[in-house]
Amino acid sequence: MSGETEDRSSAWTVDTLKAHYDQRFIDQERAVAAALAAADRAALKAETASEKRFDAVNEFRGQLADQASTFMPRQEAQVSIGSLADKLDLQAARLDKLEGRSSGFGWVGALVAGGVAVLGTIIIVANLLTS
Repeated sequence: MSGETEDRSSAWTVDTLKAHYDQRFIDQERAVAAALAAADRAALKAETASEKRFDAVNEFRGQLADQASTFMPRQEAQVSIGSLADKLDLQAARLDKLEGRSSGFGWVGALVAGGVAVLGTIIIVANLLTS
């Protein structure tokens, strides 16, 4: 029974045990190699995706920089708007003066027309009385 503990003999020998462990070691090496290859592929995909995201972010930053360079600075815009407001106030004042002048001319015209009407009425009445 050369080292056997049971009544029946086992097919395991030192040679079969070594072959079994050698095969197990080879299988483990293959599994580790496959896992490393899968990890490398995953890392490559993640790196490619990150590069694409960074390219998109950089393109967006470039668009923002281009847009910002075409905008008018705030101080310059305030000066321009202030100048336009001053011109608008000046035009409003001129319009107020013109309206005041035209309403004054309106009163004078009404007085003149009224005077002409009264004078015409007096002349007509005078002609009727003398005839």
